Amino acid sequence: MSMKDGMNERGFSRFTVNGYKLTRPFLASRSVGEAAAPDSVETADKEATRYLSAATQLDIDYAKSVVDRVFNEQLKALAPTFGVDVPVVVKWALKALRIRAIRDRWLTVILALQIFLIVVLILWWPWVWIPLVLLLLVAWMVVSWDYHERIHKAVIGKMLRDRFRPVDAPWPTNGGDRDRLDTVAARKDGNLVVFSGHEAFIGSGKLMAQQRILLDISGVKDDDGEAGKQPESFTSQDLHTAIVAAFDREHGLGKSLDNIRVYERLFVNGLHIQSDENLLPDRLRPPPTSVESSLLNAAAENPSPEARAYVCVEMPGWQGQLVVTQFIRAVYAGKSLFVEWTFMVLPPIRKEFRRIDTLYEFSSPLQLKDSLLAGLRALVPALARSPVRAFGAWRYPRLVRRRQLRRENAIKRGYLFDYGARTSIREDASGDQRQHYFLARDEIMYVLLAQQTLTRAVEDFLSEHGVDLGQFKDQVKVIFDSSINYNIGDISGSTGFAIGNNSSATVNEPKKEPK
Repeated sequence: MSMKDGMNERGFSRFTVNGYKLTRPFLASRSVGEAAAPDSVETADKEATRYLSAATQLDIDYAKSVVDRVFNEQLKALAPTFGVDVPVVVKWALKALRIRAIRDRWLTVILALQIFLIVVLILWWPWVWIPLVLLLLVAWMVVSWDYHERIHKAVIGKMLRDRFRPVDAPWPTNGGDRDRLDTVAARKDGNLVVFSGHEAFIGSGKLMAQQRILLDISGVKDDDGEAGKQPESFTSQDLHTAIVAAFDREHGLGKSLDNIRVYERLFVNGLHIQSDENLLPDRLRPPPTSVESSLLNAAAENPSPEARAYVCVEMPGWQGQLVVTQFIRAVYAGKSLFVEWTFMVLPPIRKEFRRIDTLYEFSSPLQLKDSLLAGLRALVPALARSPVRAFGAWRYPRLVRRRQLRRENAIKRGYLFDYGARTSIREDASGDQRQHYFLARDEIMYVLLAQQTLTRAVEDFLSEHGVDLGQFKDQVKVIFDSSINYNIGDISGSTGFAIGNNSSATVNEPKKEPK
């Protein structure tokens, strides 16, 4: 049943989506342009962004991995950032590392003074224990300050669910860091994806399902075997355009589900771009985030082994906790039409990244008490390891720069460097469990709606161009009747779903929590 079929004569829908009546005023107020406004993107990614931002404060090693992944790979492309505002997470990671570096430098100075007092003065100054104790108290205050800044001021003060705002993320003071953040932000709407190996859909998570159809559109014959009316000519790009329109926010599925974003992207292997100045203008810099639309059109109409154009339908839900993405490609060659589509999913954030949900705000005296106790527990190991950590923080940027120079020198001498992106920080944080029943149901809904919208758009397009739909309808019926089982994690009552009219799904018992 189409959306039009579900409307009564007054323009009101008999159905609801996500608890909203699909009235015309509602659709008009909720639908926006294809390029989402900043506020809507912020909202779509807010929850996942909050979890990962908090994780950078709660786990310094994770903050280091975020900065290393985004900042220190200065030649590789960046993976698409589905479901999370990466610049916001990076800003908080940089602040956590800056606070930790200040702590370690102070502790190194304190430890050096203590060693000096013990080695030089203890033999002839009986009161040497007084400055030793005072230095130990100062070290305690420094460690407690580090904990208070990260946990109470940043996490609890700005990242609890009712107070998190992406705009509160602190900008770095270094100009180079600011430029890199601008590049990361551009990745959100970029149309070029440079991948490595077999991970073409890098950043989009795990494979859910994939389907394809192949049609002979050479025309039909009459009862005498003579060629009948021939279909109107079209190109692969024409079909891509029709598919985009079927999902957009003005006329398509995005009009009733306003979280949908649809666009075309060019996918290129990172080993195959060095000879193309359009894809890699400078071999000593990372690939651009976007290319001209003419390249997208050329890749759609004349696909090559190295580059393919796909229509990408991004369906985020639960403020970035769930992102289902459909990748669609049409190839019209000779008298045959090939259409393929793949569903990928970014599941919710892993449990260890949701530690912030166990925290709440303390009164000022309790904040002081908690910070002092945490500082006391961490004092001895922090003081003992501070010289190594301070030296490592000083040395690491120089190691990164040295690695960069080695790579640049190798590239100048003809080395075939792989510019393909590494997995995104959102992918690394993905888990397997769906902690909410309705979240799992939405995952199913997105797949079914997207697949139905796609097949309907292709059918309408072929019908308008005079293509016989017999083969198409037969193949689509097989697809919808066949069983596509997919495990979606531990959900109360059911852990799998099937796509199709007569399909069956396996049901797994949910795992029991250890006592």
